[in-house]
Amino acid sequence: MTFKRKEKGKRLKTWLIVILCLVIILPAAGLLIIKFEGEKPKVTIDLLSTIVPADIDISGYAFDEKSGVKKLWIGLLKDGKETVLFDKEYKTRGIIPKGSVHRVPFKVGIKAKKLKISDGPAKLRIAVWDHSWRDWWKGNRTYIEKEIVFDTKPPELSILSTRHNVSQGGSGLVVYMLSEPCQKSGVYIGQNFFPGYSGYFKDKDIYLAFFALAYDDNSGTDFYVKAIDSAGNTARSGFYHHVLQKKIKNDVINISDDFLNWKLPEFRDSDGWDDNLSAVDKFIFINNKLRRKNNHFILENGKKTENRLYWEGAFGRLPNSARRASFADHRSYKYKGNVIDKAVHMGIDLASIKHAAVPAANRGKVVFSGVVGIYGNMVCIDHGFGLFSIYAHLSRMTVNPGEMVAKGDIIGYTGTTGLAGGDHLHFGMFIDHMFVNPVEWWDAAWIKNNITGKIATVTSMLN
Repeated sequence: MTFKRKEKGKRLKTWLIVILCLVIILPAAGLLIIKFEGEKPKVTIDLLSTIVPADIDISGYAFDEKSGVKKLWIGLLKDGKETVLFDKEYKTRGIIPKGSVHRVPFKVGIKAKKLKISDGPAKLRIAVWDHSWRDWWKGNRTYIEKEIVFDTKPPELSILSTRHNVSQGGSGLVVYMLSEPCQKSGVYIGQNFFPGYSGYFKDKDIYLAFFALAYDDNSGTDFYVKAIDSAGNTARSGFYHHVLQKKIKNDVINISDDFLNWKLPEFRDSDGWDDNLSAVDKFIFINNKLRRKNNHFILENGKKTENRLYWEGAFGRLPNSARRASFADHRSYKYKGNVIDKAVHMGIDLASIKHAAVPAANRGKVVFSGVVGIYGNMVCIDHGFGLFSIYAHLSRMTVNPGEMVAKGDIIGYTGTTGLAGGDHLHFGMFIDHMFVNPVEWWDAAWIKNNITGKIATVTSMLN
């Protein structure tokens, strides 16, 4: 009996030791595994360009999901001199220390003049430590370097073209030179921006910028060229200009029930169409909201332009045609004697024989061929450097997007599709994002004085 009690006591002691080991050793082992975790912190930097201006804020995040961020240090090395931009430690918490901050946003400002930093390359250095016990309690460390280049000088901007005369609703051209490639440059007419394009001249630093003046703009609008380089430095230069006033024509169009019964079914699938509206309200929807949407769609094609001057000489018009409406005509729409809506006509209506063949006004690339709401069947042609022509209300189209057409090539036939009251061609032109008066582009003398003559003068200056 004594022997059995002794054996039972030994086994109990053994189990107590085992249990005690499990209670102490396993948590300790777990703690060590946790505290000696080897996952390094992470860093992200929000830096759009490695070329930076004199004053810049560099932001980002340091984060560590496991043991938390212990320390964040940011420095700048330039010409052998290191400047500390940020240096901060983050406290621990609890009986068993653990980082309380897992995500640290940072934003450091660099003022080159104040720090006496010259233009040229530099290194942005970032180091982050976590609360791990790795590396003799120093923690896991992530270290990154980012090469940046300080550029504090604005680009040099020279206007090469002269005599910029422009009519309300008309077009113009500025030729200018930059001292360096820029992320954005072009002409501003008030708040309207028209991008410049290189590629016409052998010197890639010389740009062409076609621009437009809104039909309702005036001589009080600012005209200037602006360039922004990769570092965000800006250059701006005004240029001589003279605005020619244009008289706006007012017109009245009577809307009949026969017209509404004829046209409204064509628009039933339009986005925003409400079948419960009256016929007059449906017309107002088409003439107003749908018109704005369609114009926006057409002008979006301006982004598809190519850096090539496809066209040459005066633009052609529909042969043997009579003008039925002019550019920027202000129209009042009447129904049973009452004005129900108003709109501005952004093109020229030309009428000839029924289903007359429509030639391309000049050489270019077809960028759109399809149905566009109030314009019906429509073709849009890119003539290069942001200049486009459109042909609307066609009964059918004979070209497809991507095709090159020469001046005079047949692209379709006149018709009554869209909001047309009779067989005719709506011919329009636009620059980048603004409709312009096509009449100017039919005039060979105007083109020579305002477009090709300027290009020829600049060409002779460069030779």
